[in-house]
Amino acid sequence: MIQIEYDRNMLAKIERRLGRMKSEAPKVLKNAINQTAKQARKDLATEAQKTYVVKSGRFNKAMKIKNATAGSLEATIKATGAPMELKDYKVSPATARTGGKRPSITKAKVLAAGSMKGLQKGDIKAFVTKFASGHASVAQRRGASRLPVKVLFSNSIPKMLGNERRVYGIVRPSIEQHLRENVEKQVRKVLEA
Repeated sequence: MIQIEYDRNMLAKIERRLGRMKSEAPKVLKNAINQTAKQARKDLATEAQKTYVVKSGRFNKAMKIKNATAGSLEATIKATGAPMELKDYKVSPATARTGGKRPSITKAKVLAAGSMKGLQKGDIKAFVTKFASGHASVAQRRGASRLPVKVLFSNSIPKMLGNERRVYGIVRPSIEQHLRENVEKQVRKVLEA
């Protein structure tokens, strides 16, 4: 959960700049915060797309914005979602193969900057399989016997977006900058009206 909020000094500065229209200050700040939240969601999705090998549409769907109101000057971007199957990332081979067409080892890539890594734990190798329902997954046997198999998962979208080092930490300074710029735009808009 990412919160976009103001400090009391910002509200006081806006009230001083608006002069006799200082009653408009909460509305100005509300609009600036909401606009910043939309930009932050877009920036987070873009940065996550650069970092991870996942389509950006998934990031946008997972993030919901709770807008600020004049009474509560705080917007929240909340990301939800369960861990994603490894098949949702880059996997080689991409489809289930059997017999002679089957590779010696299945590889996957989660980070865009990383390389394809072989999926093997001890002697047990991972493989791409298609279940009776038609769903394809990267799976691995639980032991020496043929069944049961477990589907392999990686990070969830909230975990990716909240990663200080790779995503949120990079976007945070631009969020603060966008808030200052949006406050300036909204103040000008009120003063020109």
